[in-house]
Amino acid sequence: MESNLPLPPISLHCRLLVELVDSSGEAEQREFTLVTGKQADFKSGLLDENTPLGRALLGHRAGETIPYQAGDLIEVRILTVEVGDGSSSSDAAEKRRAAVQKAAAQSEITNQMIFSTASGSKWGDYDVDVDKLLKDEE
Repeated sequence: MESNLPLPPISLHCRLLVELVDSSGEAEQREFTLVTGKQADFKSGLLDENTPLGRALLGHRAGETIPYQAGDLIEVRILTVEVGDGSSSSDAAEKRRAAVQKAAAQSEITNQMIFSTASGSKWGDYDVDVDKLLKDEE
């Protein structure tokens, strides 16, 4: 039994499966969720609604093919649209925070190592306590 309900239009927090078609006819499938700029993380599958692709997709429905000129891309085929509630974005935000904290810890270790090599020749040995630096970040 087929449903006569209209397909939902793409809006914020929708989960999408699309095909990006280039000028040679090659298609690449991408899956992502349309989110606000603060939540966006393309590597994690979260596309900013204000990007050119995000703006082009808003309001369209599954089954549509829309023209899209960017680089060698010529169109986007919308394969599926699932209405979402935005709950996945908090997980992505937590992952970003963890990645930033890890990068900050690694930066501090690098700074300490550079200092130790520069000061060691002038003022004597300077040992970097990497375990303590990593523990402080947790």
